[in-house]
Amino acid sequence: MTASRPTPLPITDRPIRLAVVGLGQISELVLPSYVGRDDVEVVALCDRDPERLARWAPVFDGATTTTDIDELLRIDADVVDVLVPTPAHAEVVVRVLDAGRHVQVQKPIARDLEGADAMLAAAAANGAALRVMEDYLFFPPLVKLRDIVASDEIGAPTAVHMKIVANGLGGWEVPASSYQWQFEQAQDGRGMMVFDHGWHQLAVAHSLFGPVRRVLGWIGATEIVPGIVMDAPSTLVWEHHNGVRAVLEISFAPDMYLRSDHYTGDERIEVTGRAGYARLNRISARGIQEPSVIVYRDGVVQAHHAIDDHPTDAFRASTDHALAWFRGESDRLIMDGPQSREVLVTLLAAIESSRRERPVDIEAFEAGR
Repeated sequence: MTASRPTPLPITDRPIRLAVVGLGQISELVLPSYVGRDDVEVVALCDRDPERLARWAPVFDGATTTTDIDELLRIDADVVDVLVPTPAHAEVVVRVLDAGRHVQVQKPIARDLEGADAMLAAAAANGAALRVMEDYLFFPPLVKLRDIVASDEIGAPTAVHMKIVANGLGGWEVPASSYQWQFEQAQDGRGMMVFDHGWHQLAVAHSLFGPVRRVLGWIGATEIVPGIVMDAPSTLVWEHHNGVRAVLEISFAPDMYLRSDHYTGDERIEVTGRAGYARLNRISARGIQEPSVIVYRDGVVQAHHAIDDHPTDAFRASTDHALAWFRGESDRLIMDGPQSREVLVTLLAAIESSRRERPVDIEAFEAGR
């Protein structure tokens, strides 16, 4: 499927008017990036839970608060952030696009390709922008890693190793209600660690090395409490069209403590080149107490210390990018609908690979839908 690339508004003579649908846990990271800015005005907030509306109403004084999405869509807004659970993405995003609004939606773009394609079609039909809010692509240490890989500092890249340790202790207290939809979604193979968290790593891999040619998934299961299963340990192996091979290792350590002000988890990414390697030591939590990024070449290790490396730094940078694009100050939108669909295809192919117990060719997977 092909879709036309969106063009910026552009908006230069006034703040961008922004509305938000869904005020669950992720809003605690997304919405603070709008506070105190003079180039954006949050004009409306929508959630089914009045307590969530009450939490944010004083922060964005003057914004209309409502439990009814139809009321929100009657308010004059340029862009709508859709922060509802993934299973509701397609339905909500299509409604917003059909109402003539541009959309930023939390990752993953959708739970299936049918939903993603409906969203892309609605964006094209309405001449609207559809952007997935993938904060990892704006995490300053990951931006540094990308710059290192793009240079000749470690030579031509040959492989990448990614690691996620899902731990049980540390970080903020997340209400059980924020996880309920995740557990329900996991029942059809879209687990929290592979489908939801693994999206981040595959998005990073796509941004570094381009499209994936084939993928092998080996998805495990660990029962946390009766009836609730974590999709770990799991391993994904894939090959990009440019020949770079990748491994994503996901493990579960329920008794491990990691310091974090937000979501916890130990994540690392190491890219090997023909002449050296570059390693990102942490993303969500402060696990390894070393510089965020290190580079090895010719027997020498170079450490990059002075990099903003908190999750909030990534969300602020993501917001900077989006607002600059909407104002016409940037000619590239990261990640737009077609880019996000490529990541989703790879992710779903990995899940299908685990079910078939053999590698899956991406083109064949698409052709067989």
